[in-house]
Amino acid sequence: MEHEITFGNKILNVFLGIMIVVLIAILLSVVGGLLLAAVGIL
Repeated sequence: MEHEITFGNKILNVFLGIMIVVLIAILLSVVGGLLLAAVGIL
């Protein structure tokens, strides 16, 4: 049972890590797009 729990926790940790990276990438792309749009408008 312990191995299954640790294995599940590892999967959850990896999944959460990937989700965090994806969210950060999306935020950076949105901010970058806004900056480019602002610079283009200015």
